[in-house]
Amino acid sequence: MRSAKVQSTLVIHACPTGSIEPLEELLGKKLNCSEQTLLKGTYSSQLGMRLSWLEAEELMSQLHSLNGLYLDLSQQGSERGVLFMLTPGFGIFRAETNLAGEILLTEDRIWGIVQQANGNQRELQRLMRLALGQSWDDLLEPFRAQRINSNVVLLNQAG
Repeated sequence: MRSAKVQSTLVIHACPTGSIEPLEELLGKKLNCSEQTLLKGTYSSQLGMRLSWLEAEELMSQLHSLNGLYLDLSQQGSERGVLFMLTPGFGIFRAETNLAGEILLTEDRIWGIVQQANGNQRELQRLMRLALGQSWDDLLEPFRAQRINSNVVLLNQAG
């Protein structure tokens, strides 16, 4: 991996109140947090920074140790990018992206998925969803949508 630093954006969709101080210590910055209305007792924030690919991976490992975080970390270099997603229960998802932010799958990875599915259409769909981080996207999308439209409601929240 190259050591050049690239533009990186950390979007903290939801951070429990008790994790804000440890998060700020980890980032070495005071965050400008606002209350997250989709998940009571959490706050959201966004931070731009310049990180190398390796620094981003190390940061994600450290962020994973904090409880209850929902976040995206995206990096965009001149030719490719990297997307990380973190949610409680699922952990970290990492994928390389193109300039449009689309997740890239190599030919070898696609053929491996096809072989692993062994002709089973449902298994093929499940493996493709997993390779594209669809479960993470499903959990994070309401938070992303809320950043654009304040009328979003989280429907799958247990009472």
